[in-house]
Amino acid sequence: MKPKRLFMLELSDVFGNQVYLPYSSGVVLSYAFSKPHIKENYELIDWLYYRDSIESMVERIEDPDIVGFSCFVWNWQMNLKVAKIIKDKYPECLIVFGGQQQPLADRVEDFFDNHPYVDILVHGEGEVTFVEILEECTKETRDYSHINGISYHNGKMPVMTFPRPRMDDIDECESPYLDGLFDKLMESRPPHLLYNASVESARGCPFSCAFCEIGERYYVKVKKNYGKIKKEIDWIVKNKIEYITDANSNFGLYYKPDMDLAEYVKEKKEETGYPHAYRVTWVKGKADKVLDIAKVLEEAGVQKGMTIALQSMNQKVLDAIMRKNVDGGKLKEFIEMYEGNQISSYVELIWGLPEETLESFIEGVCEIMELDYHNYLDIHLMAALINTPFSRPDYIEKYGLEVSHTQPRFHHRHIRDKLSEDTTQFVTKSNTFTQEEWIEGHQFRWLTIFGHYLGPTQYISRFVRRYSNVSYEDFYTSLLEYIKTHPDTLLGKEYAAIMTNLNQILDNKRHWGIVIPEISNINWSVDEATAIKVAMNYDIYEFEMTQFLLNHLNLDIESDLFDDMMNYQKDRMNYIGPSVKDKKYHYNIHDYLENDTPLLKTATQLQFESCGIEDYFEWAKKIIWFSRRT
Repeated sequence: MKPKRLFMLELSDVFGNQVYLPYSSGVVLSYAFSKPHIKENYELIDWLYYRDSIESMVERIEDPDIVGFSCFVWNWQMNLKVAKIIKDKYPECLIVFGGQQQPLADRVEDFFDNHPYVDILVHGEGEVTFVEILEECTKETRDYSHINGISYHNGKMPVMTFPRPRMDDIDECESPYLDGLFDKLMESRPPHLLYNASVESARGCPFSCAFCEIGERYYVKVKKNYGKIKKEIDWIVKNKIEYITDANSNFGLYYKPDMDLAEYVKEKKEETGYPHAYRVTWVKGKADKVLDIAKVLEEAGVQKGMTIALQSMNQKVLDAIMRKNVDGGKLKEFIEMYEGNQISSYVELIWGLPEETLESFIEGVCEIMELDYHNYLDIHLMAALINTPFSRPDYIEKYGLEVSHTQPRFHHRHIRDKLSEDTTQFVTKSNTFTQEEWIEGHQFRWLTIFGHYLGPTQYISRFVRRYSNVSYEDFYTSLLEYIKTHPDTLLGKEYAAIMTNLNQILDNKRHWGIVIPEISNINWSVDEATAIKVAMNYDIYEFEMTQFLLNHLNLDIESDLFDDMMNYQKDRMNYIGPSVKDKKYHYNIHDYLENDTPLLKTATQLQFESCGIEDYFEWAKKIIWFSRRT
């Protein structure tokens, strides 16, 4: 019998010239083709894994028997449109949706009425379910009712079968790296594309955070997957793929195997120069337990920073999202421990969570600064994913959540004029903040990230905090007010442009981010863009900051000390120019800020080493984009 024609889609955006290998659909396909009955009866005709025009993608799908879609928030609308065209063209083709974006079984409701071109939704892990669907399609009469973990329409109503139990041993499953599937993609790779890779040292998460899709109880048991991962890394290294993301949601939860894996990555990096980065999500609240593992990755030069994922500093918020954080004392201990061991770290918060207010958000951001943490703070905007409590009617009603449908919030890519049909739902209003307050929080986020954590205001604010006892909250709220009331300044123009863009973004009329045509045609996040523009116009920025400090903040400071503060701020920035420079100061300002010594008027000479890059795009790419967290 002629093999059935199978097509698979896992569409991702291309960032610069980089795209991820389609790992999610890859593990499903590898499992399926490890079964003799599937291998005998199916042929994988094409595997589409990067976003292209709908017309060109549909042209590649000829005479399909089954088309599988791996669905995520960034490709959902495109998947729906492609599926409809395929169904119209090939009515007998079976359309199967899996992944994380299709609704859970208890939320199917009128899905098949609205999307009649989709035949089956796969819920939960897809390997076994997809095999059973493929096996059923080899029969003359198909009956999907015995297949666990799916929803489908029986002609009269949607049918939800029993939930699919989790797999017992994902360690024994085939791998697309090792069975030849990804070899075929390498052979047919367009010459302009570079691959990034994903691996999965463990699957599942013991936590139940309300904003996370794997916070569902289905995934609460963690399944280890360490048996084949070293061989997968060998394949990745052999193919000179620079960036690896480990999909383990709690790296370090299992100390011994994670330490062994980190040491193996370090060994490979020392032997071959690859990978350049091994990105992990660290286990929550166990920073002291994973320090030794972090040291190994840090020594290998493959870590982009140790995550301290807090999400909020407000206990009412943490209760609402079912999240438990370390207390303030423990957090300060973690920060000091990392810094004492020269481990880069960054803190994560989320703006837009239920029970958060504008005031508590600002207080939380500044509380982290008051802990003397100045390396990097990542503040995400709360996205309401479809399969989290944020999409449940009772949760929405309880917290008064309202969302804005915007373009996906991606940066560092070439922006097309045409808007994407795939949108992201950001929570922009709740019982505790209005949309106007959400916008104000967005602008405060912009100021503190570009200014404090990307640098141009950090050493000034730290000096003023200690010397004049001006709190970080007073400093940054005053600076934001100055920016808003001085629209002709460099930062005033930035603020106004971001506000104009943001209103269009919330109406889904433009993409996120800002393009700086003087240096490149890719889009930067607003905080990155402002940091870059400050670097390119530092003399103007410095003059205007001086006006703010003296005339708005009314800083009372003698001229020599003021000059030292401003010069030290500029000298600490890793800007383009000479890689080594010697600077003289009237005071011991470096030791005053970094080593907590008393301020003394004593001639001091410091030597600064910087990147030595002369081109603004190369500088921005290396320092602002790739190294912002370290």
